[in-house]
Amino acid sequence: MSATLLALGAAASLAIATIFTKRMVVAYPPRQLIGPLFGLNALLVVPALPFVHWHVSWTIAALHLASVTCLVFGSWCVFKLFVHGSASAVAVGQATAPIPAVVFTALLLSTSVTWTQAIAASIVSVAVLSAVRGSFGDLPGSRAIPLVATNASLNGLLVVLAKLLTNRGLGVAEIYAVRTALAALIWIAVAPPRDISPHAVPKLFARAAFSTGYFALVLLALQRGSPATVQTLVATTPLMLLFGTFLVRRRALPLRLVFAGCAVVAGVALATH
Repeated sequence: MSATLLALGAAASLAIATIFTKRMVVAYPPRQLIGPLFGLNALLVVPALPFVHWHVSWTIAALHLASVTCLVFGSWCVFKLFVHGSASAVAVGQATAPIPAVVFTALLLSTSVTWTQAIAASIVSVAVLSAVRGSFGDLPGSRAIPLVATNASLNGLLVVLAKLLTNRGLGVAEIYAVRTALAALIWIAVAPPRDISPHAVPKLFARAAFSTGYFALVLLALQRGSPATVQTLVATTPLMLLFGTFLVRRRALPLRLVFAGCAVVAGVALATH
């Protein structure tokens, strides 16, 4: 399967996971959700671990630790945005990740970034930032935009770090299990899930399944394509959410979000040209 189809499948999985996340943030303490969700993500790949050929070196350990750092801090940013904004607004904010992915690809990988990829990432990100202001309720733009930018930068770096790991022969299960298990341990220590009811486990598991599908498809796409292109294709997530919301609720979409969605389409068309 091509990197394009895998990345678009990842975008669809992320869209569904985003809806689950917003519903859970309303019902439970947001910080206490993060650790259990990462833990369930790790558990979902346990059946594949006996077949993993493990790789150990100082470089790989450093890349894993950097990935865990991105996950831990990125998850705090995105859950903070979920508290104040809709699922669509958060997804639109996350779609700014192509620009950091382009920058980190140029800095950390030997793969060159084309002008087309850079322009596509810029179109997507500028359009998304124009839609963010005023999309997070009582959270002012002076706080929302730095959160969006930080989360996007960490997501872009995470994708490039994953590419560096796949270049060293690591597979999906090894990369995903290590970083999600360590992120789970850190967040459970920071925010123990004391107020999460056992009855919430089925909902958490459903969200974890789609989140794991997203990460797994991204990793598979990275084995076949450029981080900049993959991240730009994943930026179609808000477009899927926007039109899904329109089909279900039959309400007119905010013009700024429609504009951002159309810009995403233009950016993706450039990235895959």
